[in-house]
Amino acid sequence: IEMTSVGGQSLMKNESMYKFLAFNAGPRTCLGKDMAYLQMKAAAAGILRIFHVRVVENQVVKPKISLILAMKNGLLVTLQQRISLEPLT
Repeated sequence: IEMTSVGGQSLMKNESMYKFLAFNAGPRTCLGKDMAYLQMKAAAAGILRIFHVRVVENQVVKPKISLILAMKNGLLVTLQQRISLEPLT
C-alpha cells in the first residue's frame, strides 16, 4: 500500500495482489493470507502505539526472492519512544 497526500489528506493506493510473491494470487492463493495480514496489522499497531518509527535515509532497499520474501539487506529504522502512553480501556 502506498501513501500519498492530496490537499492535506492522506490517501492509500492498493497494490497488485501478485506483487507480494509469498502469498500469490488467484485460485492458488495462500490459505493463511488473511490471518497473516491480521497478525501483521495487530503487531504494527502495537509497535506504532509505543514508538515513533522512522526509516533511515539513503539506504538501498532490494527484495530477496525466497519462500518468505525478505529484504536483501533488511530495513533500517530508528525507534523513539512516545512521550506518554494512555492506558488501554
